[in-house]
Amino acid sequence: MSYKLMIFDIDGVFTDGGMYYTDSDEVWRKFNTKDGLGIRLLQQTEIIPMIITGKNSKVVIKRAKVLRIKYVYQNVKNKLRKLLEIVKEFDVEFSQIVYIGDDWNDFPVLEKVGLPICVNSSPDEIKKICKYVTKLDGGNGAVREAIEYVLKKENLYNEAIKKFIEYLKNSE
Repeated sequence: MSYKLMIFDIDGVFTDGGMYYTDSDEVWRKFNTKDGLGIRLLQQTEIIPMIITGKNSKVVIKRAKVLRIKYVYQNVKNKLRKLLEIVKEFDVEFSQIVYIGDDWNDFPVLEKVGLPICVNSSPDEIKKICKYVTKLDGGNGAVREAIEYVLKKENLYNEAIKKFIEYLKNSE
């Protein structure tokens, strides 16, 4: 297997980029269930899912907990610096990292990783540096699409499906 880490941005990737403000200063985000199932498929492989986001949100922690994503880095202003730390901590090469972003704040990381992916609603300049552009927009199944793309590319898809179905059969 050539990829060891799959790193996701949140806003515009896991979400449609919209933020819903309430009178109590809460900010709500809508996540897609199909993306969650995609994460479950990814977890049937050795590829580790991670989140890097510039925001700091309890909602992101809640979603990551539901999805059992162990590595969540929030309030990251310099995503490239964080990526360099991750490369050292996990002893991986840039070529072994998939990154999914959507906008200019992801550009330095997308330029560096082995498999840069962006969502369909990304600016054209971002799309030009990515090796795969999802057909779907962020928050509308783009995460699942990207995961399935990677798993199929790595010939891991069928085995991941098989393991996931076994897991479902053995669940209470």
